[in-house]
Amino acid sequence: MKNLILFGLLIFGLVLVQFAQGQTVDDIINRHVEAMGGREKIMSLSGALMTGTFTAMGATAPINITTSKKHMIGSRIDINADGINNYQVITPENGWIFTPIQGDKEPRPLADDQVKALQVQLDLHGPFINHREKGIKIEMAGKDSAEGAVYYKLKVTSPNTNVTVYFINSKSGLIDKTSTKMVQFGKLEDVETRYSDYRQNEDGYWFAYTNVGPRGATHHDKIVTNVAVNANIFKVN
Repeated sequence: MKNLILFGLLIFGLVLVQFAQGQTVDDIINRHVEAMGGREKIMSLSGALMTGTFTAMGATAPINITTSKKHMIGSRIDINADGINNYQVITPENGWIFTPIQGDKEPRPLADDQVKALQVQLDLHGPFINHREKGIKIEMAGKDSAEGAVYYKLKVTSPNTNVTVYFINSKSGLIDKTSTKMVQFGKLEDVETRYSDYRQNEDGYWFAYTNVGPRGATHHDKIVTNVAVNANIFKVN
């Protein structure tokens, strides 16, 4: 009988631990969602037109970049380098790239692993909105600290096999960094991106206006939201 009681207490304790951990994850998610304007505000975002500059690592001069997104329909990045327009298109079905500055004569399809890794960009609401319905698994991955700031680490596993750790600032609730393990060109890589200069645009949506990744830094000077984005720009002839 004593053993049965101890066993019952052990099971009850494990349930409590799991419940507490779940609540902790939910608390962090809710804190982040509120910091980004709230659930209803985020879910009202249907499209975005972002303009700015991209400075490649080791380069001295930035190049103009325009990103057009329509929620779950398509994402297109246009890069104007030396007067030559280059672009990358991602849709729920496929992905294409056209870089005439590198000698391309016509658009070429992206590899399947690249497409899967980039398709997360189509969800403008992000992984923390309705993540269970989307088949996204979110787990606690501990805490971290840097430069006096404390971060909650959330491990996010998407159905496309992407695994991303989000570093969420414990004070602001904003994402300061992500670290993503993804397969690119048949090789598993750890891609780190840092986010800063969070601002509200004219429609009241919050964005990180500066993103720094392994290939360079993107600085947005203007982000216009919920404008009519012609879906034809996501089609490749």
